[in-house]
Parts: sequence; C-alpha cells; structure tokens
Amino acid sequence: MGLDKPRPVLKPKPKPVKEKQSDLSGYESAQRKRFLRAEAEEAKQEEAQARRSLLNLERQS
Repeated sequence: MGLDKPRPVLKPKPKPVKEKQSDLSGYESAQRKRFLRAEAEEAKQEEAQARRSLLNLERQS
C-alpha cells in the first residue's frame, strides 16, 4: 500500500546521425562507392573510439 517504486533514470536518446554524402552524381563507379563507404565507416569507428575513451576518462574520475 503506498509503496512507490523509484522511477528508473531515463537517458535522452541520441539524435540520429545523418550521413553527409559528398556531391555524388549517381554515376560513381563501384570502386568509388566502396571507397566512400569505407571512408564513412572509418570516420564512424574513429568517433566511436573517441567516445569510448571519453567515457573511460569519466569513469576514472
């Protein structure tokens, strides 16, 4: 009776990241498309690694 459960702490959802495509004409070769995808994936990986290292620093404090 009267026992309220504590509400869980909800974190705000991150906004979706919109990928910027660099001026594609639609006539890129398959090799060029693979290169562009690899570049975008590499940038995502670097951003994720930076985020992880920042979180690790925050945990250490």
